[in-house]
Amino acid sequence: MRNTPTTTEHGTLVGHCGVDSGQIMFSDPCYVKDFRDEMNEGGEFASDLPEPYPYTYNGACSATIQGDGGQLGGGMGVVVSSGYGDGSYPVYVTHTSDGRVATATIVFVSDEENEDEENEGDDE
Repeated sequence: MRNTPTTTEHGTLVGHCGVDSGQIMFSDPCYVKDFRDEMNEGGEFASDLPEPYPYTYNGACSATIQGDGGQLGGGMGVVVSSGYGDGSYPVYVTHTSDGRVATATIVFVSDEENEDEENEGDDE
């Protein structure tokens, strides 16, 4: 039995993306071989690197700790903070009239979660 695609205001659900560091990176898979994780290479963790951020784990952490995110490695990737940190987040796409992917959206905080958060203080 084939699953019917889920479509929302964000587009068609294509899957979920796991987050285990409170941030997510967008990158072409051909560049991933060049990504470096200094800690796994015997280096140290650093989150205070200045822009331009290198295409490394420390560069990603620096971009998301110092702001909402940033470009890595001169355009090899972009990293952003995720809404509530670690978890599994839905990924949606929209298409052009000729069937090409037009947008990809990762929803970190749904409208319902955002409303719940805004209404938390209303009971006081």
